Amino acid sequence: MEAPHQHDWRVTAAFRSGTLDADGFVMDFLSLREALAKVTVSLRQRDLNAALGAAEGGASAERLAESIARRLAEELGREPHCVRVVEAPGCTAAFFPAGRSA
Repeated sequence: MEAPHQHDWRVTAAFRSGTLDADGFVMDFLSLREALAKVTVSLRQRDLNAALGAAEGGASAERLAESIARRLAEELGREPHCVRVVEAPGCTAAFFPAGRSA
């Protein structure tokens, strides 16, 4: 496991649907932005090994994406298609819940 160090994470959540809602959206971006802020605020300036459970193998971009996807699903009542976490330029991990793929 690496020594503790910081990252400025970038998180993207994508939703998809075969139909649009009454307003013509798959997902209301304002609702998504609020939910994403609520989910990620507890992770800011924290040791992700502690936040994500070092006992489960420690923090990684992949575990962070999975954790955010699960928490977004709880907040929004629907599962995201994908959550991507950018750790640094060229270092991206994507989590597709329930075996979804790109």
